[in-house]
Amino acid sequence: MKQTLREEIGDDIAAELDEVLAHAEEISNSNEYLSIVEIMLILAARNEVFLYDVSKWGEDTGIASKATFSRAKSALEDASLIETEKVPPDIGRPRLRLIATDELATADLKTLSTEI
Repeated sequence: MKQTLREEIGDDIAAELDEVLAHAEEISNSNEYLSIVEIMLILAARNEVFLYDVSKWGEDTGIASKATFSRAKSALEDASLIETEKVPPDIGRPRLRLIATDELATADLKTLSTEI
């Protein structure tokens, strides 16, 4: 899973996932709980990854469907944690780039769920 993340999305997001996983027990003991889909979207936003890329990767690896990623993205947008930016491609529909808000961009990954 992490290898395909590195290959399909990039090294930076894979490194951040490693850091989150290294502190998974601390994160899970916090008052708030983030799903793996929410965590992946947050990491994608911190690295300005396209929603399509992260949701396709998530569906291909069996984490969740593209629809689940889309619903979680909407919830994170409603909570003002991430923003999206339409990026027009040469052909086809515009892609949505995920962008972290200032608060999320500077959040410590070790205490992610308690800071947001």
